[in-house]
Amino acid sequence: MMQLIVEVLPFAVGVFASPLPVIVSVVLLFTPRPRPTTVTYVVTWIAGLTLATVVMSVLAGRIEGQQGSGGVGAWLRIVLGLILIVIALRMWLGRAEKSTPAWLSTLMEAGPREAVRYGILMSAANPKELLMAVAVGLAIGSSDAGTGGAAVAIAVFVIVGAASVAAPLVVFLVGGQRTLKSLDATREWLQHNSVAVASAVLTAIGVLLLVGGVTKL
Repeated sequence: MMQLIVEVLPFAVGVFASPLPVIVSVVLLFTPRPRPTTVTYVVTWIAGLTLATVVMSVLAGRIEGQQGSGGVGAWLRIVLGLILIVIALRMWLGRAEKSTPAWLSTLMEAGPREAVRYGILMSAANPKELLMAVAVGLAIGSSDAGTGGAAVAIAVFVIVGAASVAAPLVVFLVGGQRTLKSLDATREWLQHNSVAVASAVLTAIGVLLLVGGVTKL
């Protein structure tokens, strides 16, 4: 089981380092109802990521079970690794044109209902998070850890990945209004450095998947 957890951790770091869900979490703290709105967003985000990971793990388990090593699972790793590398390259090359998404400004008036929508969009409907969930599913599907081991691996993936999204809320709940200035500065840093961070992480994980897929052929 420890080997599976070690294999899952890099993908959890990939989710942890995804800046946009964290930026949304910070922005929601400046809404008229910051506590219920941000709590709803974080809970929905965690639920969406968990559901996506469980579904991908079940599907990957069936693929690996039918094909064995060297089959579809290995080629999926290779394709997934190449996709992540291409995404990272495109992000880096387009960094000069990077601008703040216009819809972020609309979050300032969001409430719990809108937070549910954004929680889903940033997790289960987020392509980067879905790619990480697929990678975790492939790792679990090819392991012999059993149901218990798979559940622990998914829990580790979600907890580590969700730490960055939940952190602004925790800081706000503990420190109150006086933390908003620091949190807003963190948001600005993330927006200015998001491309560099995400590109580096996606490239590293893409290479990891590519090498892992090739070794399983």
